Amino acid sequence: MIMIKQILRIIGSYLLAEVLTLFIDLTLSFSGTTLMRILCSICTLGILLGLMANSGYAAALADARAKRTPSLPRAMLYGLCGTAIPAVLWGMLTAARAGLLPGDFYRLYKLLCAPFLSICNLLSADVEASSLPPWGMIVLAALTLTPCIAVMTACLLTGKTKRNA
Repeated sequence: MIMIKQILRIIGSYLLAEVLTLFIDLTLSFSGTTLMRILCSICTLGILLGLMANSGYAAALADARAKRTPSLPRAMLYGLCGTAIPAVLWGMLTAARAGLLPGDFYRLYKLLCAPFLSICNLLSADVEASSLPPWGMIVLAALTLTPCIAVMTACLLTGKTKRNA
């Protein structure tokens, strides 16, 4: 039961990051300059990483209170739950580039992956998935893993700290 609660907390943290970063993206979108997009990208990625690391930290503390030893498989499970939504959306974007979904799915992807919206606009400001360069898909795939890495890192470091204390 504790693990399910932690998984829901991690997913909730991702959704909170979505809302906060969408607010920042839409607030700062009045300026289409490259510098503003870069600053906005740094801010939104910082919010995402901070919230996801906090949920990983909380999951590790809950595991420590339940007398579970920290483990890599549990941290990986928590991390994969944190990156599930952006991974599914990236898969759908890949399908849109292949012509299996409407080509303007890229517009929806930008809104549904709000922490990466400014980066998407740096890669291609167009709304068609075909306008995104192949290396841009690789960049977005790497960004999709950032919530997983943040949760796993916080979870494992907190577990080691609690075990050594």
